[in-house]
Order: sequence, then structure tokens, then C-alpha cells
Amino acid sequence: MKKAFKAGLSIILVIVTVAFLFRANSTGAADETGQCSSATKDVSEDSTLATASFFANERNKPGSIKYESSSMLEKAEKNLSGGDKPEDLCPSGCRLAEKPDIVFKSIPNKFVTDYPDYDKCQELLNKTEKNPFSYNKQFSSMGEVEDWFADFSRGKGTDGEDLYKRCDGSCSPQYTFIITEEGNGLKLDASVVCGHERDKDDNRYRLSYSYRWTCESK
Repeated sequence: MKKAFKAGLSIILVIVTVAFLFRANSTGAADETGQCSSATKDVSEDSTLATASFFANERNKPGSIKYESSSMLEKAEKNLSGGDKPEDLCPSGCRLAEKPDIVFKSIPNKFVTDYPDYDKCQELLNKTEKNPFSYNKQFSSMGEVEDWFADFSRGKGTDGEDLYKRCDGSCSPQYTFIITEEGNGLKLDASVVCGHERDKDDNRYRLSYSYRWTCESK
């Protein structure tokens, strides 16, 4: 009887120990299955319309894409630790990252529907919506990001020239940047959709930025 009792007690202890170790391992390795990193939420912060006028951008005037995008990116970086943090985003075993990523977008405000390159741009739009053109960069400051974007969006520099060869003709690029603090610098992942011709009579882009909050393992 005593032997049977001891044997039963040993089995119970083994089961409890295994369950404890499994739970500890599951919590500690929560992100191995993407449980933490797959939980994300974009919180919209600001948007504005800016002109693509050549002279306004060359002179960096308020209301131009160059001026407004620089102001927006500087504001996004300055307030990176603030803003409304999403509640109940992270699953068990995960916690909210200390800081979010910056999601910056620049998209033509209006498009035209009747122009010679319509079919070509529609084909490029279908392709790049599924597989956007990608540019991955490292910068030491937000000022460098601003300078790069000013050239990139006008087809200047190595990356800008490459983009304008890929998104050519009347087709217009639509930009999305994910900017992440990394060490003492910034990592930028640029995705570009090549779509229909923008309406040059309107001649404006909608600029916006959001904070992308993510979760990490505890």
C-alpha cells in the first residue's frame, strides 16, 4: 500500500514538474513562434497635404513636400516616447516594446483615369501592390533621412534614379517608410507602390505618419 502511494506521489510530482517547465519554456520562448512580434498596431498621429510644385520645393517653402515631410519626420522622432500606447495589444508572455516604429507615407492626393500609359501603370500597380519596390537604408540622423527622401522622391541619387527607371512613364510612386531606432542611428525600410499617374492639376501629396507599436517577449 505504501509502495503504491509513493509511486502515485512520484507520478504526480513528475507531471507537475513537466507542466511547470513547459509553461516556463512557453513563456520564455513566446516570440519563437511569432506570438509576440506578430502583435502590432498602427496609431495614426498626423497628416497634411503638401504641394509638389518644383519652385516651392527648391526653396523649401512651407506647404511644400520637402518642408512638410521634414517637419513631420522631426515631429515623429521628437514624440517617439510619447503618444497613446495601445492597451491589451500583447498576448500572455509578451510586453509592449519601449518605443514604436515610425510609419511615414507619401501618396498622391488625386489620380487621373484617362491617359496613354493607363494600362501600363495598372499592370505595375497590380505587381507592386503584391511586391513593392524595396529599399533598405541606414542613417545616422533624421536629417539624413529627410535629405535622402528629398532626392529619392525626385528621382535623384542612386536610389532615386533606380526607382524612376522601374516606375517610369506616367506612373506615379506611392511611398511607405518604416523607420526604426537601431543603436545610435536609424534603419529605414522603404516600400514603393508604382501606380496610376497623379493629377498634376491638383499637384499635391498626402503626407502622414503613424506609430507602429509591437510586442516583444518578456
